[in-house]
Amino acid sequence: MSEEIREYIYSKFGERYFANGEEDGVPAMGQNRRRVVTIFVLRETIAPLIDRSDDPEASISFVIQMGPDKEKEVIEIPGRKFKSKEKLMGLKLCRAFKVIDPQYEYNSVRSISYLANPNSVIFGDSVVEGGDAGQAMLPSRILYSSSYSIRSRSEITKQLMHNSLSEMGTMWDRAKGENRTSLFNTEYVIPGVFFPSFITMINPTPESLVHAILCLKQRSYGAQTSITGPNIKNNIIAIYSGEEELPVTSYTVSKSFDAKLDQVPEKFKDSISTFVVEKMNNALSGKLISGSEIEEFLGRVDRLSNDELQSIYNKLKSDSQDLVKYAKILSEDRKKKSNSKKKEGKEEEQNESL
Repeated sequence: MSEEIREYIYSKFGERYFANGEEDGVPAMGQNRRRVVTIFVLRETIAPLIDRSDDPEASISFVIQMGPDKEKEVIEIPGRKFKSKEKLMGLKLCRAFKVIDPQYEYNSVRSISYLANPNSVIFGDSVVEGGDAGQAMLPSRILYSSSYSIRSRSEITKQLMHNSLSEMGTMWDRAKGENRTSLFNTEYVIPGVFFPSFITMINPTPESLVHAILCLKQRSYGAQTSITGPNIKNNIIAIYSGEEELPVTSYTVSKSFDAKLDQVPEKFKDSISTFVVEKMNNALSGKLISGSEIEEFLGRVDRLSNDELQSIYNKLKSDSQDLVKYAKILSEDRKKKSNSKKKEGKEEEQNESL
């Protein structure tokens, strides 16, 4: 990253809240200090979204106790449903800038060496194959919590009935000579629904913050609905930097925000944004940028040239490799064990062929 961009980020959020270079022999990506950067994202459904777990007909919901005799059932989207999609977007970015092994496969990592990439270091990753000599894990340096809708489930969902089609694309069953009746219902979250969401980065570098923001360009979420095109727009409303996490969550926002249902979506969005930023301002002990200041910052990120982005990802790759070396994930002993295992495996294959 050019010094100009780095200094620009420091001027916005404060240099003290970022890991930068070695500290006491610990590389930037391996440091564990009191430094956090939290991104407040107001997620907005822009197409029907399916949010479900093991129940094929119902969305994931949560009952919030509003008072002694009052409660509200809202839609809950677990953090993993957002993180997995944004980690996949990060993988695409790393591939675009050639800072990840071409053989790396999401959720199917076969070699320790594949972990030395920015996406694995930031989002966390593990080797799923390789035996004793090949087991390794990187903890996530970016934290996601569940997101809760502001409005009640009954107001923001709709049940639709479906029928399984035959091979001919109709409901006619040739074998039985009658229409198929395999009907089932699916509950959708309708468009125009807002989910306040908070993403916290632990000891970030300026480059890792840029990567996280670019990952929020993801638009397709859910399992079944991720193949139907864009369904969520991620609106970055504010970014906080400080020494401790804020006591403001999607749950506390949903519980305390008074939803006025007569508002149009855009005004509703502004009301939520203003409410959350005020809560963050009241609780912060660091620095918060929002409004025109966040728009200016995000505009600068959007205007990064290919050369600037390549420089950012080259630095991320270098930092990732430094962490893997520091953690001795690729130590000489492990390499020897891994090579020994591979050699034994080849010898067994040769013996079997004889």
